[in-house]
Amino acid sequence: MLKNIAIGVAIGILVMGGIWGLVHVMGDSGSASAELSIGDAMPGGNKGVINLICELDLDLDGQLALGIKENEPTRITMAQIDFEKNSGWYQGKIAISESRAGTLTLMGTRLKVNRPAMFQRFGVMITGEEFVVDRKTGSFVQSLSLQDGRTVKLIKGTCAKIIKPPF
Repeated sequence: MLKNIAIGVAIGILVMGGIWGLVHVMGDSGSASAELSIGDAMPGGNKGVINLICELDLDLDGQLALGIKENEPTRITMAQIDFEKNSGWYQGKIAISESRAGTLTLMGTRLKVNRPAMFQRFGVMITGEEFVVDRKTGSFVQSLSLQDGRTVKLIKGTCAKIIKPPF
């Protein structure tokens, strides 16, 4: 009888240990993927092309500075950094488009893409556009340079690297 109880306790401990280990293995892999920053997703190598997916919003201060009354919903968009062409672009209404990509500048963990512009929008003359993606945090900020010398941050958000599964 005592032998049966000891065997039962041993089996119970093994089962509980197995469950505990499984929970931690599954929990660690889930939290590890959730905690991956864009810095992990975009290693320090500055070569090739980085494709990004970004969730972007209008910056309230920029919206007020330009007198934009419409409320734009959050949008998901694509962006790309091409180290070999030393350029980048992202999609949107006011964007550095793929057909007119901007010039890439590396600033530590930040990737800055800018290009000159000359167009009228929001009642002001826009003379330049730029966006900056921080590889460490994934933050995205798009700014417009205005003819009167001001720089207005208009769009902000977060980006992550697109990882394509091998099909």
